[in-house]
Amino acid sequence: MGSSWKLALVFAVLFLTGGLSGSVITYSVLRKQAIPNPTRNFRTWSDNLMRKLQRIGQLTPEQSARIRPRVEAAVKQMQSIQIQAMQQGSDALDAALAEIESGLNPDQQKRVERFRERRREFLQEAISRREAQR
Repeated sequence: MGSSWKLALVFAVLFLTGGLSGSVITYSVLRKQAIPNPTRNFRTWSDNLMRKLQRIGQLTPEQSARIRPRVEAAVKQMQSIQIQAMQQGSDALDAALAEIESGLNPDQQKRVERFRERRREFLQEAISRREAQR
């Protein structure tokens, strides 16, 4: 019975290790989810870039005011590039699906076509949301 305290100690250490590991993992997952995407809309994206430039470049308020229009123009251009990339990616996938459909039976072709239509609708909604955020 002299070793029962050792067994209790081992279980206590295992319990604490598991609790600590779980806490660290949960914190890291929640922290990643809680960070808002600064590229969601024009204002947050340009404000985020300006904050970074001000901090890194140690800009004066006059310098910040002078460069803000150029940063905002760059953000608008980056948003356009994102939308173009979404459309080009969609076109590439549509072309691949068109080739794939030729080797499928009629039921499978209908299913793939419905998939393509739903995906196009989703993409169009995503593009519309991005354009509205400009």
